[in-house]
Parts: sequence; structure tokens; C-alpha cells
Amino acid sequence: MPFIPIDDPDDPRIAVYRSLKATNATRSLDQFVVEGERLVDRLLASRFPTVSVLLCDRHEGRLAATIPVDVPVYVAPSAMVDAIVGFPFHRGVLGCGQRRPWPSLDEGIAAGHPGRPVFLVVCPKLSNPENLGALARIGDVFGVDAILAGPECPDPLSRRVVRVSMGTALRLPVIVENRLEEAASRLADAHGFELIAAVADPMAESFDAAPRPRRLALVLGDEHEGIDADWLARCHRAVTIPMRRGASSLNVAVAAGILIHHYSR
Repeated sequence: MPFIPIDDPDDPRIAVYRSLKATNATRSLDQFVVEGERLVDRLLASRFPTVSVLLCDRHEGRLAATIPVDVPVYVAPSAMVDAIVGFPFHRGVLGCGQRRPWPSLDEGIAAGHPGRPVFLVVCPKLSNPENLGALARIGDVFGVDAILAGPECPDPLSRRVVRVSMGTALRLPVIVENRLEEAASRLADAHGFELIAAVADPMAESFDAAPRPRRLALVLGDEHEGIDADWLARCHRAVTIPMRRGASSLNVAVAAGILIHHYSR
């Protein structure tokens, strides 16, 4: 494996790793960055090609055997890596992946035998990338087939989403649909999905009383505003998680964990 020493933090070969906090808006880039040994391993095992790896020199000997010989490995002193990424970095290794599109929504639904059960999570809008990462991790655990995200959601391959998902965002399709409303209508009309909205309204139907359709699209709301009226009108029913009187509402990822666990049984 050719290890390539880096002695200048402005070396153009490691530009993708530079000032990561300042360049967290990665949606428009054709590459993305993951942090830490475990996520680099999961990048290497994923469908996304690994473009390069950046190592702190103190980890060089330990990680050398885990990186394929055709992947360029840049090695820099730890203090320089801190200067490159723009913050104290203790994980020792970063990886750069090449974006590849997921199969389209219609292709994914068509895969497998006709009429098979399909479970989708639909997020018209999320503000916090950590919540999208948590949803990917929860969905992976309980067998969600895909997450559909609107254009106002965070980039599914941003550092924070991938980190919180522990790399499951590299395995579970998180498909950004720029016209998510049209995609939702197509799910219902052409593919027989029932759209179920998760709401905080105590007057809504309790989630554990609602039957689980064979083709389910669970619609989750924004952290602050919930599901807007247009989306509620698209859904076939609304369910809620009963809470004690006076309790605050649940974080969207926590609520999603309860609902996805229930509907995946």
C-alpha cells in the first residue's frame, strides 16, 4: 500500500478533508467524508467507492493492514490533521467516499416478489442531521426498507448523519426526493401504500390500536413544527403515542423508535 506523507496542510490532494465544520453543507459535493476507524471500515464495505484515507501518523502501523492496496492513504502528524480538519481530532482516521445514487423509489419497490410487505419512513422536513442519522440507525435495526427525505432534510451523507447512524446511512437507502409530495401520491395510488402520520395530538388514534398495513409509509414531522396540514391531508390516518397528562412531546427520533419497532413486528 503506498502511504503518502503530507507535510503541508494546504496540499490539494487532501482538500476534501479541510475545514470540515465550515464545509458541512456537503449536498452539492460529489464526495463525502466519514470519521473514525469503524466508519472507515463501513465505508470500505459499502456500495460507495473509497476515494482516499487520511491517517494520523500514530495510527499508521495499526491500520495499515485494513485498507485495500488500491486506496491512496495520506499520512500526517496528529497536530497537522487537527489543523486540516479545523478542530481537535482524536479518532485517528478519516475516509473519503464517492457518491453514488441509490436505486430509484420505483425500482426499490419493484424489487422482490409482487405484493411483498414494504416499510418506508417519510420525512418531508427535518432540521437536525443527528435525528436523520438516528432514524437511519433505528430503521436499519428494525428492517425499514428505505427512508424518503425531502429537500429540506439534511444531507444523508453529511459527517454528522453518517456518524450518528454509525455508518448505517451507507447501507440503508436514504433517498432524497425533490418532489416528495408527488412521490407520496405515487406510493399510495400506484403501489398501494397506506400513509400513516405520526402526530402529537392526544385526540389521534393510539398507534398500538392501528393495524399494520402490508405496505406502510410512516410520515414523521419536523422537530419544531410537526407535520404540516398539506401532508396530514395526504395521509390515510394519523396516530399518536399516548403520554401522561402534562408530559412534553418526544424527540422525533425517540418517537420514531417506538413506532418503527411496533410496526416492524
